Amino acid sequence: DDMKAGDVILKGANALDLASGQTAVLIAHPMGGTVAPAIASVIGRRVQLIVPVGLEKRVSGDLADIASNLNATTTEGPRMMLLPGKAFTELDAINLLTGATARLVAAGGVYGAEGSCWLAIEGDASELAEASQLMKSLAKEPLCEP
Repeated sequence: DDMKAGDVILKGANALDLASGQTAVLIAHPMGGTVAPAIASVIGRRVQLIVPVGLEKRVSGDLADIASNLNATTTEGPRMMLLPGKAFTELDAINLLTGATARLVAAGGVYGAEGSCWLAIEGDASELAEASQLMKSLAKEPLCEP
């Protein structure tokens, strides 16, 4: 209730169209889940919505079309809502933290590399050194154990 213009909401997504930057979230709750109050603040109070979303969430196809199919009255399972916020991926994080430019060049793997992404990073020597240091620090992250 205290949110106002200038505040920021971070809301993750389940789907990303990397080309357009469009994101969407699955909704199972009949009242709109956690996204409904966030959207109310974004629209009603002009709060900024940033959507941190991993590249592993990318889908092919138009998200509006996918959402329309999932939201049809004859369909079962979760619904989908397009998010009116800015997608923020690993590519954006690398650029923000190092100044280098990253792009997705390959993805996937086995034995713990499922969902992984192979990035090509371009920049000057200083930016590349920072990006290399960043990547090495992330490689030390512990595995997520159940």
